[in-house]
Amino acid sequence: MRQKVALVGPGRVGCAVAKHLHQAGYELSAVIGRTSETALDACTFIGCSEKAASLDIATVGEARIILIAVPDDYISSLSEQIHAQLKEPQDVTLVHFSGLHPAVIMRQHSPGARVLSLHPLLPFADRQSAYEQLPNCPCAVEGDDTARSLGEELVQALGAQYFHLEGDKKALYHAAACIASNFCVTLMAWACELLQNCDIDNTRAVELLAPLLQATLKNVTALGPEQGLTGPIVRGDSGTVSRHLDELKKISPQQQAVYRDLAKLTLSLAEKSGRLDSRGRQQLHRVLSRAT
Repeated sequence: MRQKVALVGPGRVGCAVAKHLHQAGYELSAVIGRTSETALDACTFIGCSEKAASLDIATVGEARIILIAVPDDYISSLSEQIHAQLKEPQDVTLVHFSGLHPAVIMRQHSPGARVLSLHPLLPFADRQSAYEQLPNCPCAVEGDDTARSLGEELVQALGAQYFHLEGDKKALYHAAACIASNFCVTLMAWACELLQNCDIDNTRAVELLAPLLQATLKNVTALGPEQGLTGPIVRGDSGTVSRHLDELKKISPQQQAVYRDLAKLTLSLAEKSGRLDSRGRQQLHRVLSRAT
């Protein structure tokens, strides 16, 4: 029989995860939100009884699994409040979904707590798309040895694929995820801004660049970063890179500096690929090292 689950923080992540768990046979005994409207709306989305909706943290008492789906800065203090409501804390597992914090952040004030961290590698733009994308997505499992088997069970109930992570690696892991996802959006916005300087409006710029981005991701997925790399740097086209630097300086020295730093990282990747000849490599080094 599945254990009872309580959800504290019915936002995008919490609702998406709880809906899958409910459909997999886990009973939602409490859905605790900031307002009754938020809690009731979450129950409707999840498909559980509206009787589970609550504003009272004490209603977590019946659950054996407590999902803490709140912003990172509130995890520690909220877990302390929850732990104070538990009659048998050793029989309850607290679960958070932060990509940054290790599970032990929930045990700072509660030495006897059993703690677990799950982090789906997904961009949670809204709860419906998150719910739809959870199946088959990779999900980091980190926490107590006694809780990891439960973590694997929960991830499988989501239809996702688990991998294990050590707590002291969480910050570096989270940086990698942000670089791959958030910075990709930032770079796309930058590219769109440059196209606006070419008299192309933002909506059209996104439409033009999206197929390029999608094809690039497909190449990287199929071939890996080194062999999936294309463009002037891996071709050794120093003249093109030099023109880019000149044009970007006219717009903003800061943008030129960012381009230069990214180009240096890309040059290292091109060198690893084995596709950049020595002459092209030397010329690119000179262009990227010259004074602005």
